[in-house]
Amino acid sequence: MAKITSYEGKLPKRIEDYVIYPLDGAIIIRAKSGFTSKALKNSPKYALSRQNASEFGRVSSTCKQLRMVLASFLPKKNNLSVVNSLTKKMRQLLVFDEQSARGERVLHKALATVTAQAQLKGYDFNPDASSSIQYDIEDSTLTLFTDGIVVPKGAGSIGVTIVSLAFDFETGAALLRESDKHFFKVNSVEKVLRFEVDELEDRIGVLFTILVVDFYQNNDGGFVPIDVDIDKTILVVDVR
Repeated sequence: MAKITSYEGKLPKRIEDYVIYPLDGAIIIRAKSGFTSKALKNSPKYALSRQNASEFGRVSSTCKQLRMVLASFLPKKNNLSVVNSLTKKMRQLLVFDEQSARGERVLHKALATVTAQAQLKGYDFNPDASSSIQYDIEDSTLTLFTDGIVVPKGAGSIGVTIVSLAFDFETGAALLRESDKHFFKVNSVEKVLRFEVDELEDRIGVLFTILVVDFYQNNDGGFVPIDVDIDKTILVVDVR
């Protein structure tokens, strides 16, 4: 690559095997890269790119299916952040599919391993949540320590929901059950809360227990969601 410092007349965009273009106020001339869509599909040089693209496409599709199942719980104000964070997390789990060659790895094989499942414990579907929640889960009891809950301005109550989700990472099939929503006034919530976790009778795929913590305004004896849901937590507390 080189800069053209002086010239007369109008410069062409190409001269033989070189391309010419403006960049940061200078005129650059460089050799053609040789990159074409045909080369991307067939050249050994781009084998790794093809493998990454293939795996990324499958992961993105599966993540979309999972997000659709959880759509009613996910925040609406920072959707792109939710999408990117989940896709990144799931791509990292592909390394646990040790049965498949690179480019052919799939999430349902990766998440058949307890090692990959463990990587999802503590994952928050809302990467921008302000709270840092501590919890413990044993048998069918979830213990929530409320000290780490950051209450946004304007919220008078905290809402807690326990979601049981069975998700098949191969087919996208899902079973979901949510508990009743439990409300606690911000100024009188106890330091430790305990909830019973409902078991799903029919097992398909991977079983998730998800803790949803969101915030409400108190309004004439009722509860109205606050306008901004960016602070809500959708936390994976158990995977098996």
